Parts: sequence; C-alpha cells; structure tokens
Amino acid sequence: MSINRDHDNVVFVKLGGSFITYKDKPYSINYAALKKTVDILSSVYGKTRLLLGNGGGSFAHFVVEKYKMYDEKILLVNCHRATRLLNSIIVDYLLDHGLLVSTMQTSAIIYGGKRGFVSFIKPLKYLLRNNIIPSIYGECIIDENQAVRIVSTEEVFSILAEHIKVSRIVLLTDVEGVFTCDPKRCEDAELIPRIDRNNIDTVLSRLKETMYMDETGSIYGKVKYMASLSKKLRIPVFIVSGHDVENAVNAILYGKVLRGTVIDMS
Repeated sequence: MSINRDHDNVVFVKLGGSFITYKDKPYSINYAALKKTVDILSSVYGKTRLLLGNGGGSFAHFVVEKYKMYDEKILLVNCHRATRLLNSIIVDYLLDHGLLVSTMQTSAIIYGGKRGFVSFIKPLKYLLRNNIIPSIYGECIIDENQAVRIVSTEEVFSILAEHIKVSRIVLLTDVEGVFTCDPKRCEDAELIPRIDRNNIDTVLSRLKETMYMDETGSIYGKVKYMASLSKKLRIPVFIVSGHDVENAVNAILYGKVLRGTVIDMS
C-alpha cells in the first residue's frame, strides 16, 4: 500500500552508534546489526512512514576526538567525511537488501543561524510522501555563532520534529534499554522499564553518577534530551535492543514493547 498523505504521523527510528558499529574500534561496522536492521525495516516498510537516523559510533566520535583541537575547518571537513562514510555504508547495505532508502545530508538541510536552526526539508518531505525512507545522521554542521557545531541524531530529530508530525521515536541500541548503570561494566545493572514525570529526577541522578561520556553526551544526556523532547512533542520514546527484531517491530508499529525502556513525559 502506498503511503502519500502529508498529515500521516512519522516514526523516527535511530540506529545507535554502539549498535551499528564497534565503538572501541575506529571505522568498524557491525554487519550483524545491519542484518537485524534489514529484518526490522523490512517488517515495517509500507505499514508506517519512517525517518531513519544513525549515530556516529566509531566513525564520528573517533574523528571528533582526533581533530577537535585542530583548526575548525579541518574538524568540519573530516567530520563530514567520517559521518558521510558511515551513512553511505548503512544506506548502501539497506538498498542492496531491497529497501528504498535515501540519504539526506544533515549539514545540507540544517544550518545554525544567529537566531537558531534554519532547516530546508522540502526534499525530505518529498521522500516521505513517496514512501522512501529518508536517512539522516548526527553530524558537524555550520553554525554562525560558533563556526562548527556537533549535533547528535537526537538533536536532529528534535529540529525536524518542528516540521514533521511525529507519532513516536524508537532508539535501537546494543542493549535492551536504559539501565541503572552501564550493563557492560556493572554487574548489578537493572533495566528501567519506564521513565516519566514521577521518576525522571531519580533516574537522571543515578545515570549522572555511573555513565561515561562520548562526544555527543552520555546515556544521561540522551535520556535527559529525550525526556525533554517527549514532553515537548507529547509522544513516547522507546529505547530497545536492535538485536530483538520482534520487539523493535512492535515498538515501531504499535508503540508496545515486551522488554525495553519507555520515556513518556506527556
């Protein structure tokens, strides 16, 4: 069934950098995760409209760390090269497996003006109307106030949500959701199934003490940002494992999960 109604809600889906790459090994791709992504997207394609995003993983974070002390122009172009490379690998893989996906270079459609972000998203809306999955990503963008600005995929989602009606956001990660501490480093990590107005302060306090940072913020920063976006848009955000295909599909299509974390500040 073709989907081409402008007023239909869109589901934003993010492929986490730690899911799609091996973050401790520069320029590494997790092809098993890419295969899971194909399985997930193939199961939901044509049943809802999707906007796909991917984190920087072992591509962007490595480059930003390497070049952040250099001239800003050097940082900008090398950041562009790394993020573009990762996205092209992902999109090419999805295309080769029968999915209609097309890259929308983030820094070409979002610009940091003196009074805030300026967006040109008519091409992106065209793709959505014609049942093609636009693929955006966290990137270094040009900013009039600070020359180069690093925007996470979550921040890009927030900017685009000002122009696109979103029904829910689904973050696919390499773990099953948000835990009380890093489940890869902490033996007593417990899954937090729901984050809402009643427990957000307690959760953030715990995460701030236990989680490590990357170039776009720790899980603490991501949860805080997603909670704010959930409140602003009055939509739920689901954080689930990308390795659990059935669970991810249910989150995207129905907004229901058997195991994962739901952030709902509405």
